[in-house]
Amino acid sequence: MENGEKNRKQSVELPIIEFFLINFICFLLPLYACFGIFFIIELILIQLLSTELIIQIIILPFLLFLLYYLYILLLIEIAAFWVKYWNKKSPPIQGVFKRKFDDIESEEGKMLKYYHRRGFIIKFPVWLASKSPFPWLLNRALRKIGHNEIKNNVIYCDSFPALEFTKIKENTFLYPGSVLSSHAVNSIFGKISILEIDLGRNTVFFPGTVAGPGVTTFDDFVIFPNSSLVKNWRGLSEKKKYSGSPAKPIDENSN
Repeated sequence: MENGEKNRKQSVELPIIEFFLINFICFLLPLYACFGIFFIIELILIQLLSTELIIQIIILPFLLFLLYYLYILLLIEIAAFWVKYWNKKSPPIQGVFKRKFDDIESEEGKMLKYYHRRGFIIKFPVWLASKSPFPWLLNRALRKIGHNEIKNNVIYCDSFPALEFTKIKENTFLYPGSVLSSHAVNSIFGKISILEIDLGRNTVFFPGTVAGPGVTTFDDFVIFPNSSLVKNWRGLSEKKKYSGSPAKPIDENSN
């Protein structure tokens, strides 16, 4: 009874104003920079070069496209700078931690505070990059902001990436709807697990596949649709194809 009453009295207070300001600043700074570049280029075209109107109209779409690309790059750099500052105060660490909402000055409370900040600031750049005409910027955002180790030719095909603590080797492909999550929470007030996901070369995740914290795949693994790789799941290096929840090896010799 006492534990139940204690759980009912707990509450999660989110720093809404702080989170709003973080997103507001990250949104506005690169926007103002792009506006400034746009006006300078227009000034050069109109005042200095006396460019004809038809030429300006032809140039405008290419200029806007270039500024869109530049906006995402600047957004990633600003968010990465902020995260780098936070990491000096509380470096990201792996493990299983208590979620202390009432004691933010404790080690775990401080870790949790900066974990939430990092998770919040990376979401907008990751979303914008993934929905833009420049999908390769998604990997840049995950590397620069989340300090994920992502090798060449890793493709997130409208899937859900883990925001930090991932090590993904070359030629990994994630189909739409697949999910990586390097953290898991046992209920609202339970412990939080933060563990690195390690995917080997040529790993393929089909749609609906979910990988939790601490998952490891070896080279050439194929995870079939709607499979679950639970926390600390490990495959067998000699078995390459898996299916089910939790995922189990498929006998390729069976009919």
